[in-house]
Amino acid sequence: MTGSIIMIILALMALIGIGSPAIKDFRLPSVVIAVLFGLIAGLNFIPTIYIGEFSFSVGTALLFLSAFLIWIFKGKIKNRLICLLVTVALGGALYGAIRLASFYGNGLWGKINPYYALIVGAIAFVATRNAKYGFISAVLSVGIATVLSQIGLVFALDEGFTPAVIAGATAIVLYCVVAKLMPSRPNKATYYFETGRMLD
Repeated sequence: MTGSIIMIILALMALIGIGSPAIKDFRLPSVVIAVLFGLIAGLNFIPTIYIGEFSFSVGTALLFLSAFLIWIFKGKIKNRLICLLVTVALGGALYGAIRLASFYGNGLWGKINPYYALIVGAIAFVATRNAKYGFISAVLSVGIATVLSQIGLVFALDEGFTPAVIAGATAIVLYCVVAKLMPSRPNKATYYFETGRMLD
């Protein structure tokens, strides 16, 4: 429910024009972004689909699939490769942290939780300084950790839905806030923010 509510809020923000810097990075019409995020939220209320020991909601599958497809079809090859490296590094680090916490019997940190999601989203923003690539890296890295942490168990993709949404939303919101705070005239802050930023 939390993840769906966040997606609805993001859809409304895109529809009414809040967060225009992020919309520019996605290079998609705001209506398309709003409809996509709205579909992810709405389809998640359809009953869960079970295939053997694998289960998922349509909205959850659409979230990870759409992030993957945006990565595949939108953007420069160089930026997509960097995004892939960031995603793999974040997913691996998250999985490693979960395994380490589980080894020491920590129930909170031994599974994907909102705190991990906030950290992943913040790191994705810092690494990319781009709303689209930050969102993709954050969402897919949580997806990777979700898959790896359930190997050999009854697999439920929905376990990663809310953390992935929180991570992606964190990357987008942090980018919008920082972009808004950047002064219009060039200075040291704008130089360091723009240098190395992943632009298509």
